[in-house]
Amino acid sequence: MPGRAGRNRTRVPFYYWNRIAPTKPGAQALAAELGLDTPAAGHSTTSFKSGILYPIRRLIITGVDTPANYTTLLGPLWNIKAADAIKQARIEVLLCPPPGSPAHTASMHMDAGAPRYAPRGPSAEEEAELNEVRNMQQRLSEQMGGRSGGDVESSDIKEMIMRMGGDWDTNLGALEAAVNNTVQGGERGKDKP
Repeated sequence: MPGRAGRNRTRVPFYYWNRIAPTKPGAQALAAELGLDTPAAGHSTTSFKSGILYPIRRLIITGVDTPANYTTLLGPLWNIKAADAIKQARIEVLLCPPPGSPAHTASMHMDAGAPRYAPRGPSAEEEAELNEVRNMQQRLSEQMGGRSGGDVESSDIKEMIMRMGGDWDTNLGALEAAVNNTVQGGERGKDKP
């Protein structure tokens, strides 16, 4: 007798995106409209296109990240199983990662083929989070001592965490977003090859 996970596996967003959505006409139509490559039967699940961040980002950057569209591509449990990934992706998209940052490099692949770039504006809660990340970026810049175009070093991150004191765990998400959205290596405004 299969366990609970076996019975509900088809409702988990990763499984739904990879195995169920490609068989649903509504999901196929939405994916085509968004320029998404839907997973094919028997495909490898190691490509970034098989992960749930790929359709999540596409819904966000095109401004059609609605509950109905998440359900269409990720299944009925998206709001439980993918809520954190959606929240993090929205913040990253709204930060508009600069060329040369790790987040920009990743977004170039994830967002290729999108028909438009028109994310919804931030909610009040998201605006507060964006300000928190921007403040963390400023503190990170100060920690780096004005090194421009250099990589954020592990010693920089360690020092930032030490400065956070007892609040380090509540600020870790903002620090991660700040690091990922900071230009690293080479010249500012250029991606590493």
